Amino acid sequence: MFLRTLTALTFAAALAAPALAQTDLVCDAATMTKTEQQIGQISDGAKKIEASKELTMAKDAMSANDLEKCKSHLGNAVKGMDAM
Repeated sequence: MFLRTLTALTFAAALAAPALAQTDLVCDAATMTKTEQQIGQISDGAKKIEASKELTMAKDAMSANDLEKCKSHLGNAVKGMDAM
């Protein structure tokens, strides 16, 4: 019984970590510039294209004052860079 509880808690924590990481993102010009520079350093062409698309969508959402959408797309761009 203890092992099942421990396994369930571990699984829940693993799922919560990415969601919590997105809440730390700030949609502002400085973050966009930093992310754009990091994307420029990606050597994998497919990952670079995908991260660039997500960053463009984040910029569009920021311009529309939709911060939740901006954070979501910015988080996707960062996740794409982490998979380098």
